[in-house]
Amino acid sequence: MEPRVNETDTQPQEDFALTDPTWAFMLRLRRMTQLYTASWVRIVSAEVTSTQFGVLSFLDRFPGESQKDIGAHLSMDKSNTTDVVNRLTRRGHVRVLKDANDQRRKVLMLTSEGRQVLHELTPLVHRLRAEAFQTFSAEDRVLFLGGMDQLIARLERLVEEQA
Repeated sequence: MEPRVNETDTQPQEDFALTDPTWAFMLRLRRMTQLYTASWVRIVSAEVTSTQFGVLSFLDRFPGESQKDIGAHLSMDKSNTTDVVNRLTRRGHVRVLKDANDQRRKVLMLTSEGRQVLHELTPLVHRLRAEAFQTFSAEDRVLFLGGMDQLIARLERLVEEQA
């Protein structure tokens, strides 16, 4: 393959697709997300998404949290959080209540149905995670997730710097 020439420069430039191993990381991330979502639907649930499961799990551990706090803890934007909470509320998995100490603040609670769904899905989620990471050693899991955390932290700093 011939080296590319920058239009403003007469010196050939290296093809980043060939020299940078991170070049296709977004393609890999997209593919991994597609496959994980497809596996979720087959193994865990076609009705409750992984994001909805995350909200149910969070409310099980931290009942009475506000929608805003749940979104912040689960890295969800306001619109997505509202959509997920509305869906869970319509299905009867979550109740929205006014905070006893601050009537302007709404808090969320699991319903008995929501707790039952969480109880039924939790072993399936554990199975999916175990199968997804089956070929990883314990050390590989830590390195993989640590690398993801490192990249997330760096990208968050970039976003803040550009704001």
